[in-house]
Amino acid sequence: MHQNFHVHHQQAQQCDSFLLHGIIDAHADQHLEEVVRLASAPTVQLDFSGVGRINSMGIALLLRSIKTLKHEKQAEVQISGLNQINSMLFKMTGIFLMAREVNA
Repeated sequence: MHQNFHVHHQQAQQCDSFLLHGIIDAHADQHLEEVVRLASAPTVQLDFSGVGRINSMGIALLLRSIKTLKHEKQAEVQISGLNQINSMLFKMTGIFLMAREVNA
């Protein structure tokens, strides 16, 4: 059974927070595009505490989204709520070179 991916957005004056839920794969594409579209604050925090698996397509989509947030939106991207497996995955794929991990 596929766990549908969805995003909850909270906006503050200096930070847009996005709580991610579900499995990040090719089905997450439109939701991640929405994250980029909605982000307007100088800091964007992506909370992965509700995320299970992330496959290779999901990593590619995350890399693209983070790159767009940094370069087109000029935002500092922060990551929180990673489980141990996803943290290792982010280290191996270079996501931590573009976004820093913070404690939520």
